[in-house]
Amino acid sequence: MDRWWSDGTERGGVLWGGVVAIVATGAFLGVFQNALVRAGSKDEGLAWKYEAPKLQTLEEIQAQGSAGGATPPAPAPPADPNDPLGIPVGVTDIPDVGRPIEVTATKARELVDSKGAAIIDAREAADYAAGHIPGAVNLPFDEVITDPERLEAFDPAGKPILVYCGGVTCELSMKLGYELVRLGKKRVLVYTGGWPEWNDMGYPTVKGTAPEGA
Repeated sequence: MDRWWSDGTERGGVLWGGVVAIVATGAFLGVFQNALVRAGSKDEGLAWKYEAPKLQTLEEIQAQGSAGGATPPAPAPPADPNDPLGIPVGVTDIPDVGRPIEVTATKARELVDSKGAAIIDAREAADYAAGHIPGAVNLPFDEVITDPERLEAFDPAGKPILVYCGGVTCELSMKLGYELVRLGKKRVLVYTGGWPEWNDMGYPTVKGTAPEGA
């Protein structure tokens, strides 16, 4: 019986059977090789499923610093004039490592409460207006990535920069963090829990199209 891969002759059937065997063998060898590479290092080869990029956490960097392996923290920015002690809480332990650093909700809350960081909301304008972290400036990633002058002009006034977006499934804050570092900004932090976690924890929120107090 003729088959779709055969020209109806014994020779045609053998030819196409050989092609199928070669392709199947090549695919098997490729998968096997990739498995060996991934077993040696998770950073090499192709992942079997999508894996979101992973940032180093502030705690990991601090641990390295205590062992003498990290850049010392930069000097603290001018203190918040509303702070009677003159100390911006949660700021002096943030080093400049030349790449974005992941921070937890607790650290983000410290920085927000002490006004110790310049905050960027990387979500769309409509999402920002519906609710955002107090003091956050809206710089939607899709807009500023095509207009880098807006990021270059962003002045954190000597403070660390805290970037967030729509939570752990949103990579806009991470991407924006890398872009800020590329443009020469220092001490860039990414709050990966983002707006969903902040809101779920009952932390202070505001609505509107402009930062609180603007």
